Amino acid sequence: MLLSLLSLQYDRIQALAEAWLAHGAQAFGVYANGRALAYWPAGQRLLAPDITAPIYQYGEVAGELRLTGLRDEAARRRLQAEANLIGYILQLEYELQCMTADLVASQDQQLALYRLTQAMRDLVTIRETLDTVIVEAKRMVKAQAGFATYVPTNGGEPLLVQSSEQRLSPESIWRLYWQLQTEDRPIVLNESDGDLRRPPGVRNLLLLPIRVRGMIMASIGLIDRSGDFGTPELKLGRAIAEQASAQIERILLYQEMIEQARLRSEMDLARRVQTDLLPRTLPDVPGLDLYAYSRPALQVGGDFFDFITAPNHPFIFTIGDVSGKGVSAALLMSMTRTALHSKAQFMPSPTPASVMRQSNKDLYNDFTRIGVFATVFVGQYEAERREIAYANAGHAPVIYRPRSGNAELLLADNTAIGILPVNHFQNRYLPLRPGDLLVVATDGFSDARNADDEMFGIERLLIAIDELAERSAREIADGLFSAIDRFSAGHPQDDDQTLIVLKGAEP
Repeated sequence: MLLSLLSLQYDRIQALAEAWLAHGAQAFGVYANGRALAYWPAGQRLLAPDITAPIYQYGEVAGELRLTGLRDEAARRRLQAEANLIGYILQLEYELQCMTADLVASQDQQLALYRLTQAMRDLVTIRETLDTVIVEAKRMVKAQAGFATYVPTNGGEPLLVQSSEQRLSPESIWRLYWQLQTEDRPIVLNESDGDLRRPPGVRNLLLLPIRVRGMIMASIGLIDRSGDFGTPELKLGRAIAEQASAQIERILLYQEMIEQARLRSEMDLARRVQTDLLPRTLPDVPGLDLYAYSRPALQVGGDFFDFITAPNHPFIFTIGDVSGKGVSAALLMSMTRTALHSKAQFMPSPTPASVMRQSNKDLYNDFTRIGVFATVFVGQYEAERREIAYANAGHAPVIYRPRSGNAELLLADNTAIGILPVNHFQNRYLPLRPGDLLVVATDGFSDARNADDEMFGIERLLIAIDELAERSAREIADGLFSAIDRFSAGHPQDDDQTLIVLKGAEP
């Protein structure tokens, strides 16, 4: 180190020597370990100096100044002062070199981390990310082998990735991973520490947690570095883990976006299926003021309604709700509606009970296989008798209000379609003279909730129908939807809301 300083500061030290020679000294030199590094005038080795002054670096002798021809105390103090100055400069030079080395190392690490970020930029799977992290981390910390683990929080299959130089069994790696989960901090196992957790055949090991969304979801392990894993390697390893964490977070967000897009596509398809199968126009039935409407929820359900008007057949209407949500419910709704529609249209003498019995027979095996059911109400208007014949397969709410009475709930007298292989449906009858009112809705009305998670319920529905009974079928329907909206303000619509309003009218 002293020789390097002499090379860097030769002119200044030569100036010191010339000042001593001018002051009457015969020779001046700089020595280290008894060996001359420089001396003036040339040829004077100062083998027997009159004065020496040690040069200290951090309390240790790094060399000395030698002087011949002067022996007084002033010369001794001056020579020691110059030796102290050289020692101070020597320390500064050493610190500068250390700072330069640290800066170079830091720049190298920053460049390596940048390369790691660039390498991971286009990766879209967790496995690819872990493979890349292992390769780059091994190179940066000079480890001979590495591995990485990932345990998804959604119950998916855990992932283990190892470098080609496999040093540990999967059992050993998972044991270390769960130890990491327990300790919640990096694990450093050096041979010199004598830690019993160090696997056999491994000199040293560094295991780092990779935190994603506030929890340890992954880890990276580095094995057999030439020297012990110390603070610099730990700091670098943490930086690598942070880069891996950010990339895994990006991948998870990307996967969630893909899944959300898929779900949105499925929901759009389900909504189109549901909407396209509903009647686009209302039939004109003498003696009836009729209105129907279905308002789908964000999470599409299985609501439907249908009208069957065939020559020489009485007017038949259906409304139902298939269990489940999304595409599956929409497809099952399509099956149920088609079964009911075909029976009502093509049976020689259809009645609500016969349509129900045959539809249940056709759908039971398929519904049972996939574990679903459908509540259905089938009504038939007999114009000559001014009455409604109906069969109810577990459907609610169904509310009847005679012109001169109060609204009342009609209970279902049979189980839903798909529950029993044979259902003994029977026709029930209701008068529907001018002013009489029948409202058949799905449970999206009675089960609607407000911000306090309170349900609208049957009682509120009965009161609303009594208050609206004097209006037209369209106005009654609009009033019921408005009542639900006022009640549910601040709470999203959880289920489809579908209804048919039939009101007796003059022919």
